[in-house]
Amino acid sequence: MTATLASRIASADAAYRRGQAHMTDQEFDALMVKLRATQPDHPMLRMPGGGDKLLSLGNYDLDDWLADIGPAATGRFTITPKVDGCALALRYFDGVLREAWTRSGKYALHVAVLVESIPLIMSSKGVFEVRGELYGFDHKQSTPAAALRRRVASGDGLGFIAFEVMSAPELAHSEQLRQLDDLGFDAATRVITSDHDQLRDAHARWKAGDAWPHLPTDGIVINVDDPAQRQRLGSSSVAPRYALAMK
Repeated sequence: MTATLASRIASADAAYRRGQAHMTDQEFDALMVKLRATQPDHPMLRMPGGGDKLLSLGNYDLDDWLADIGPAATGRFTITPKVDGCALALRYFDGVLREAWTRSGKYALHVAVLVESIPLIMSSKGVFEVRGELYGFDHKQSTPAAALRRRVASGDGLGFIAFEVMSAPELAHSEQLRQLDDLGFDAATRVITSDHDQLRDAHARWKAGDAWPHLPTDGIVINVDDPAQRQRLGSSSVAPRYALAMK
């Protein structure tokens, strides 16, 4: 059963990369969920565009989200900018950048190596995976989606903000961001708080244009900071339950 499931996933992934997709994203995600439940350590779950497919963020009412996350609502949160760009994951092996892919699973190493704010070599051992966002520098002018795609194809005029160390779920989110700072990434600026009113105030400041004026933002992101609570909340097939986007 597992071999058949993995074969279907590999076939669908290969067809997608050829531009000949034969199933929807929802159908692909459902297969991945089934494989993860059947064999959590299957190698397919470590493939760029497969098990490490980048998730979107949930976007709904703050009070509803706080009620949904239960005990985690009493803990600390990080508040970071929601950058309007192109999601990108990076994978390093013994400190050397070897792989990069977009949310859809498209290969992007040829772009990543051209972006000045992405370190090509750093001081880490083993596998180190980073999630972040590519964005255009001239963000004060509207950047059509087609123009951003052209930039992503060439790496021209792009910056990168790092948001998460995907390979270190045992760390608090604030510690992940501090580690990214130490390794030379342009890590997302953040506020750390347990005050729900401060979460609302941060969103109000963004709406007023008083937050992160140097970045193209389309909201804020609120993350549960505690690693045990993040693990408990987990993710759906499309979004982590421990994070919320407020636009």
